Amino acid sequence: MDGVVLAWTALFWLTAMADGLQVTVPDKKKVAMLFQPTVLRCHFSTSSHQPAVVQWKFKSYCQDRMGESLGMASPRAQPLSKRNLEWDPYLDCLDSRRTVRVVASKQGSTVTLGDFYRGREITIVHDADLQIGKLMWGDSGLYYCIITTPDDLEGKNEDLAELLVLE
Repeated sequence: MDGVVLAWTALFWLTAMADGLQVTVPDKKKVAMLFQPTVLRCHFSTSSHQPAVVQWKFKSYCQDRMGESLGMASPRAQPLSKRNLEWDPYLDCLDSRRTVRVVASKQGSTVTLGDFYRGREITIVHDADLQIGKLMWGDSGLYYCIITTPDDLEGKNEDLAELLVLE
């Protein structure tokens, strides 16, 4: 009897894991040109029958990424990153040490831009792709695609893309 209960529990758990919310950003790092348009793609699957809420959130780099791009890496960052190969001085810091803001949210067919982005050509297209009409210098950073559904709480609900804007 215990074996049957254990088997059903395992089957239920595996089914829940397979059906849970899964968010993926296929292009983890994107380089784009200043004043040009770009699209950050986000795909998700869910077992929910309720409409998903899509939110794109921006987080600035911890240190200036342009210095590295132009061959002027910070001398302080190099020794620290050699000590811990998993740590990235540009990406890994507390949110309190960087700019964090909502870019856009979509619920149903309604897209709402965050305060900082109002007046710009930014929208969420298809299911969850962030479309930026004209890139600005301050757009370089990390973009998180966050999906929320009211009845699918298992799985991975966010993924990120790094965007570097060049002249």
